[in-house]
Amino acid sequence: METVKEFAGMAAGTLFFILLTWALTSSYLEEYDLTSAKPATASVAAKVGTKSLLRPPAFFVKIRQDDGSPSEELHRISRSQMEKLSIGDPVSGYATGPTGFSTIRTIVYDSIFYMIGIFIFGFISLCCLFATILSIPAIDQAEQRSSHKRAVKKKRERRKKKKKPKRTRSGWGLALGCVAFFLLVTLPFLSNLVHSALPAGKNSAEALIINEDSYVTYRKHEDSSYRFNIVFDDEDGETILAIKDITPNTYRNYSIGDSLPIEYQTSNPYNIHVRGTTLTDIQQMLLTWEMFLYAALFAVSGFVIWAYVNSRKNGRRDSRKGDRFASR
Repeated sequence: METVKEFAGMAAGTLFFILLTWALTSSYLEEYDLTSAKPATASVAAKVGTKSLLRPPAFFVKIRQDDGSPSEELHRISRSQMEKLSIGDPVSGYATGPTGFSTIRTIVYDSIFYMIGIFIFGFISLCCLFATILSIPAIDQAEQRSSHKRAVKKKRERRKKKKKPKRTRSGWGLALGCVAFFLLVTLPFLSNLVHSALPAGKNSAEALIINEDSYVTYRKHEDSSYRFNIVFDDEDGETILAIKDITPNTYRNYSIGDSLPIEYQTSNPYNIHVRGTTLTDIQQMLLTWEMFLYAALFAVSGFVIWAYVNSRKNGRRDSRKGDRFASR
């Protein structure tokens, strides 16, 4: 009876995760109809860079619509494409339907959470399916008999062999792997911090604010966002169009039509920072959930590295003590 209950529970869990995986996959295919996607090209109507408060810029283009006007949608491209493309040049992507167009980077970035969810729940579904099959009474009994035979055989083999000292295993490999992943996640933040702190390789400019946008939320675990659409000419005379995230303090002090004092990286004019940052701006940047996330990742990584180094020191110290006792 217990075996039947166990099988029913495993079957229900397997069905649940399979349905969840199917729902995510169906929603993803509904959002991006990849089955009908075909390679296509579109004409570049505008190049736009977006710059957040804590991360490096991202690069987008607006494509030319049938009436000649630029699209409202932003299509993500790489930095090398941003540097090579000019207005009117073709950009490659995929067409979904008569009017839909997306670059491959847009599809990948917009669907990354879908793909992670499908992979995780799909893997869980596969594991549950194997567990369900193994919990079938006949298969379970056969597996137990086989496991018993293998255990008896291994026991006989161990008796024939000399006993070897057991090696202690630690989880430092997994812990350091997690630290490496955490540092990889924080790499864009560190890159942005270095570029904003270094005074060399920058130019100053006055950017014209042509539009503004804000999203104010009162949820505890969500940040409000404020941004300006700005335009300015870099040192080469090229017109730069960018969407710059700003602090609430900067948003209150400027409006459409004003000049926003900025400084930009000479080699990458879309890497923009607002000049005249005040203590209020710094405080508002620090009190965001994104900053708390980076701080937590740095704290955990620092503690793990410290514990690992301390463990290695203690291990070497114990080894030297053991050698001294052995020599006596």
